[in-house]
Amino acid sequence: MYNYRKPPAELPQIEFVVIQYPGVVRNLDRALETLGGLAKISQNHFAGQALELRHTPENPYTSASVSEKKLDSTVTSGTLRLVMEFRRKKKKPEVIETNCLGLVNILYTFDTMCDFQYLPLKKRQEGEGFDDLIPRLIPRDLPSALCWWDRPDEYPGYTPLFLPPYQFSRYNTPSTKMLCRESDFTMDKIRKRTGHGQNLRLERKALSVTVQANDPFPTAPSEEAVLDADFRCKNEEPHRMLAALFRERPMWTRNAIAYKTGLEDNLLKTLLQKYAFYIQSGPWGRLWCRFGYDPRTDPESMLYQTLMVSFRQHTRIPERQRLKVSLDRSVPSEASSMPVHFTYQPGRLPRVRQMWYSLCDIKLPFAEALLKQDHSKSSEPEAYGWIHADLLEELRELIKEDVRKTSEDMDADEDMEPTDDF
Repeated sequence: MYNYRKPPAELPQIEFVVIQYPGVVRNLDRALETLGGLAKISQNHFAGQALELRHTPENPYTSASVSEKKLDSTVTSGTLRLVMEFRRKKKKPEVIETNCLGLVNILYTFDTMCDFQYLPLKKRQEGEGFDDLIPRLIPRDLPSALCWWDRPDEYPGYTPLFLPPYQFSRYNTPSTKMLCRESDFTMDKIRKRTGHGQNLRLERKALSVTVQANDPFPTAPSEEAVLDADFRCKNEEPHRMLAALFRERPMWTRNAIAYKTGLEDNLLKTLLQKYAFYIQSGPWGRLWCRFGYDPRTDPESMLYQTLMVSFRQHTRIPERQRLKVSLDRSVPSEASSMPVHFTYQPGRLPRVRQMWYSLCDIKLPFAEALLKQDHSKSSEPEAYGWIHADLLEELRELIKEDVRKTSEDMDADEDMEPTDDF
């Protein structure tokens, strides 16, 4: 059946725009003039261009502040902007009628940096005050522009060369870097700059100390390392955590430090150089050792001897990805963001296929009984440690056997199918 009724007319959708003016508006006409007028504002808005704010619109040398456009998806972030209409009757001024016209769709803000302004002025030779140079630099109308080069100079030799910068600030936000000349003119730096083939790459100096098993161990960090750590980390809490950690125990693995403190890897790289040095090889290889402590002379350091255990071709233990570019950065998993546990617990699989354990962190009965024995009469502890290599190999095989048994138990639990009892 045909409907002869006319469809209801659709109401025009009104779009409300808010301009956050960076100042106290006492004269609305003057404020609109600094934005180019209503016609210029409408033209830029419907063309999708940013608004430009000029505090001195009559000055052609001014540098405008550019606005930032925010849509309704970001406008109502915790703040609801309504456009309300208020009406007050003359006979009854205490009665106020309110009407909600709608929500704000677009918001213009001026949060960017206000650039430098150059005014073409020159101080008068006689008397006080300044003269405006704009009529002498730029023609104001078309007739004066046509005869600009043929007209006689009213003030010969008086009009200066007003040359503003070719380009103003290249960024809309201020920078925290200080661009200044280098004030360090020591002879060492001067010698480095002389000669051909100068390397212009910024020097990245590693301040952490790395030693081998037979090297002399340092007793204190360098002054440069301490100053660099204090400069890069102003917060005292990470410093306090690392100092307490090395007071509790003189030697730690990197995984143990990250697990105990919860600090990020970049922060640990900066702070460890202040409290410990790295042992690269030997019985205590892969450990960070407190400055002033020498495990080669202390029999109690057998607690911290390292044991490397590898679990190759183990399907239940994921292979650790060494290349950072191959990681999926879009969706970081919760397990990959957590630090690897540094202890070995019976019945729990390691997170990675190659682990370095301190002997005191292995919670097996054989390891606990091994550490209770007296190993102070061992020969050449600086090369082989306080505990014999055969005992360490036996402990390594016990760990692998426990991992194999745990994996078989997990496979058996998955193979069991649930049955219904009637």
